[in-house]
Amino acid sequence: MQTVTANSTSRSSRRPIFAFSFFSGLMHEDMNELAHMDALLERFFRSLRDSGSLRNTVVMLFSDHGTRYGESRGYTRMGWYEENLPLALVAVPASFRRRHVQMMRTLRSNTQKLTTPFDLHETVRRLLDAGGSYDDERRVASGRRGVSLFDVTLADRTCKNASLAPTYCECQLSRSHPVDVKSSQVSCVAPRL
Repeated sequence: MQTVTANSTSRSSRRPIFAFSFFSGLMHEDMNELAHMDALLERFFRSLRDSGSLRNTVVMLFSDHGTRYGESRGYTRMGWYEENLPLALVAVPASFRRRHVQMMRTLRSNTQKLTTPFDLHETVRRLLDAGGSYDDERRVASGRRGVSLFDVTLADRTCKNASLAPTYCECQLSRSHPVDVKSSQVSCVAPRL
């Protein structure tokens, strides 16, 4: 486990604390090893709750992909989805939800939509300036590729709109293309069909 923390302060201080952690070492060799994280994460989140920290803390959990290699990744539909459609979870304290009703409405509308790590980055930037106004034109002008999930409602976004390379585009990967089994391309790849 690797953690980077900035602005670390005492509990009585009002300065923000930011932590970014990687838990990938546990599951890169065997996804069953991830079960060892359950107790650790439960203790961590219970301590946040019990200390009252969750009253003013946003928690974002996300993954980059599922298993790196092996049968479940390459040969199952679930492995295929995990590789191309990773998990993202955003938990926001009740006080923030009450103060920023429209932002929460927009965040909820973006569930089940195509999002990227660029969007999560822009969403964190927005959290750091929650009292200010979001200027999407300024974001575009500065070349940032993500959008704040609190401020931009994602409709039927394409991989191109989201700045995703075709290699990672689920839209392209999930399309099936009928092939004539007697074609020269098929006989070259599988000559005994």
